[in-house]
Amino acid sequence: MKHIKKILILLILFIPLNVFALSDNDININSKNAIVINLNTNEIIYEKNKDETINIASMQKIMTTLVGIEKINNMDESFVIPDGMFSSLDPELMVVGFSSGDRLTYRDLIYGTMLKSGADAAYALAVYISGSEENYVSLMNEKAKEIGLKNSYFKNTTGMDEEGQYSSVSDIAKLFEYALNNKEFKKVITTEEYTTSNNDFSIKGPIAAAHKFDMPYFLGGKTGYTDNAGKCLASFGEDNGVKFLIVTANADPDLGENINYLDHKTIYEYFINNYSFKTVLSKGDNIEKIYTTFDEEVNLTSNKDVKLYLSNDVDLKDIKVSYKGKNELTRNIKKDDKIGEYIIEYDGNILYREDALSPIDVKFKLKTIHKVILGIVIFLILLTVLKKKKRRRNKKYK
Repeated sequence: MKHIKKILILLILFIPLNVFALSDNDININSKNAIVINLNTNEIIYEKNKDETINIASMQKIMTTLVGIEKINNMDESFVIPDGMFSSLDPELMVVGFSSGDRLTYRDLIYGTMLKSGADAAYALAVYISGSEENYVSLMNEKAKEIGLKNSYFKNTTGMDEEGQYSSVSDIAKLFEYALNNKEFKKVITTEEYTTSNNDFSIKGPIAAAHKFDMPYFLGGKTGYTDNAGKCLASFGEDNGVKFLIVTANADPDLGENINYLDHKTIYEYFINNYSFKTVLSKGDNIEKIYTTFDEEVNLTSNKDVKLYLSNDVDLKDIKVSYKGKNELTRNIKKDDKIGEYIIEYDGNILYREDALSPIDVKFKLKTIHKVILGIVIFLILLTVLKKKKRRRNKKYK
């Protein structure tokens, strides 16, 4: 029997299974709604009422800012704020401090909306881009459909509580992750302090606040607060190569002005201290031994290292790697045909799976015994033919 060693060709398609997603009281936070995503794997690793439709306060300005950035052709185009532009706004919401007569740029409005969370900046942005807040909100809802937000509907640009306006922390997480792929948006949200083009205002964002709580892993975020939404925060961060995205809402403000930051600090440090990527399978490790119809042996092996994000309490000895599929490759199997699945399990839960593809075309080959039999048959046929020829020659001579 001829032995053949082949490398299994794996379809590299990670499927986040979320079987170890913590929930509810596994982490002690005050926010009533939360979601945590490991951006390395796009896996939800913690959730708490993530799909509940709620008020999200100024986290909504992530959408306001994203739509503005996508619609603006020249961030440095300037204009003068006309008299009466902010007459319909609550003066308490005009936190940036823009007023009639100020010469500003689109960049000033974007940073004022995202970092300072000013209603004056958001409203002016909407009016200058779309002519009115109503028209701008229509663009926001169109973008929500494009991204695939299922639990969201916007009715203003600021996030102030309004009947018929709602979202969820899972939708905000999806929106935030989408927005972070926009280079200009990411530049804005990772800015600690911004000075307006007319040098009248210096604006500090959530990064500056996070630094007060010793959160070096905090890279940027958007806060929010209303009576109905409670204290909210969407943030992203990184530690030791692991990237996180966190959205929380409905933290009781009576517990402290910065309870949203403290909840994020608790979440970040829980995973930083208790979780890490572990190599559960190394390149070249054997997975399964199978055969072709013609008794050729095929060793299915991993063609890469497989690292999974797991609790530090997980013992790698308890990780089970298995192959489920065809144990015999027949003549109808072609290279790259799916022949089964390669599965990694722990404690009865599937952590990771990939399609297993045939590493070879299975070609027709005779077994040794068949070769011997065929050889004997051919020999006998030749011998018979030779004898017949000999008899003809002898007959002719006679």
